[in-house]
Amino acid sequence: MDFAERAGRNEEIFRQINQRIDEGAEQHHIASALPFHCECNDLTCTDTIELDSATYDTIAANALHFIVKPGHQMDEIENVISEHETFYVVEKIGEARAEVEREHPRQRHRDP
Repeated sequence: MDFAERAGRNEEIFRQINQRIDEGAEQHHIASALPFHCECNDLTCTDTIELDSATYDTIAANALHFIVKPGHQMDEIENVISEHETFYVVEKIGEARAEVEREHPRQRHRDP
């Protein structure tokens, strides 16, 4: 497995954790900010990003978009498409993009 593939898979692990947070917030009608995990490539990262569920779901609606702490982006595999005070939204490119498209767990979020 090459770097881009590994990066795509690592970020999917964090995405799956965040999806569970998001689903729990929806189920319990929680509208306040929640601690979502940074979806960067570093499996040892324990940073969180405070977001409300609706904002996270809007970002995650595109399977190629991930939330990361500023400075956690990797230019080799993603482009920063949006900068916010406490997080960036990145979009996967190249082989990392191909890996996410193959493995994304939320079918409803696949681009047509």
